[in-house]
Amino acid sequence: MLILAFDTSSPSGSVALVRDGSLVAELTVGDVGTHADWLMCAVTGLLESAGTGIREVDLFAVDTGPGSFTGLRIGVATVKGLAWALGKNVVGVSTLESLALNLRYSGHVVCPVLDARKGEVYAALYRFSGGAAEPLMKDSVMAPVALYAAAMGLAAPVVFLGPGLKTYGRAVAENVKGAIFAPEALWHIRASNVAFLALQNPSAAVSPALLTPSYLRKSEAEIKAGG
Repeated sequence: MLILAFDTSSPSGSVALVRDGSLVAELTVGDVGTHADWLMCAVTGLLESAGTGIREVDLFAVDTGPGSFTGLRIGVATVKGLAWALGKNVVGVSTLESLALNLRYSGHVVCPVLDARKGEVYAALYRFSGGAAEPLMKDSVMAPVALYAAAMGLAAPVVFLGPGLKTYGRAVAENVKGAIFAPEALWHIRASNVAFLALQNPSAAVSPALLTPSYLRKSEAEIKAGG
């Protein structure tokens, strides 16, 4: 099975091809600027470099959130359009779990962190065994102080990673005793992780019409409209 996977949930961007569980090709860029301008060019280049056509793709996978509302909409819309045109199914996976998989063989509890703006973070807590994630705290949007309390409540070392640490890293270090930080090179979400999560849960494959972002909170437009 050939999977084309996407991540557009943060300032970084990533696309990957995974065939039968093995990585074929991947492109991850630390800051893509505007996802709408970057994404399809990246997909075209990735397919060409792998000597593969879009029609050979069997399944599409994408991070559906949480993350940047605009980025998620672009990624989900792109995947839905491609899958719909080709008559293929799609799988949506957690952005935070995809990020945490960068440390899938860590012996510590792993905490992926994204900046949710408005003084909040998106975060989760995972323990890994044999590369598989066990959630200790589900995907959440919260004030940083709530995250510090959740991490301290584990009474175990926690390793943090993710672009949210650019804003909150110093505060994490000051408020979470024994906090460990993954190297910054591991803070970007990799589309290959998105593909591997899709492979782990084949029953999650659905028609593209059913794919929706998971924002965890209302958009600014919904708040202003009182929705």
